[in-house]
Amino acid sequence: MGAPMHRSLSRLALILALAGLAGPVEAQDLFRSILGPPRPYYRPPQYYQQPRLIPAPAPTTPRTAPQPKDAAKEAPKIPETPPVYEGEMSRLAEILGALHYLRPLCGTKDGSRWRNEMSGMIEAEGPPPERRDRLIASFNRSYVAYEQSYRTCTPAADLAIRRFLDEGARLSREIATRYGN
Repeated sequence: MGAPMHRSLSRLALILALAGLAGPVEAQDLFRSILGPPRPYYRPPQYYQQPRLIPAPAPTTPRTAPQPKDAAKEAPKIPETPPVYEGEMSRLAEILGALHYLRPLCGTKDGSRWRNEMSGMIEAEGPPPERRDRLIASFNRSYVAYEQSYRTCTPAADLAIRRFLDEGARLSREIATRYGN
């Protein structure tokens, strides 16, 4: 018995209690005696072993001659400050991740359009590896969050898609006009 079945039984117990046929506890006991206690939602093991949507890049180290230890001390690495539009870019990555899941769920034939848009955005930006990883993590986190929330296309999912399309268009225009060359 899955979670939707348990919810419908709880609603039925509430209806019975409101109709005066049985108290809430008696109605729940009746259903538990017939069907047993509710079981948690089962996810197959392969669900947890899915690869991420945009794989994190493998660390690349250039092959150079070993540097003397003194040279490494002379040139300390300066931490890079993120650009002022980092928050907007992160939000745009989240929107693209949500659209990558929700649009095909609701029947649009986008394929991997939103994933490709994300890849194109990262390539055009050319961020350092740390920022690139953060953008990819935002995309993947949003995809997984909506994957866990929506199993079928619902009116709420349609509304979320429309809102994400509007917000994504607004964000991309703002980033381009404010910070573009």
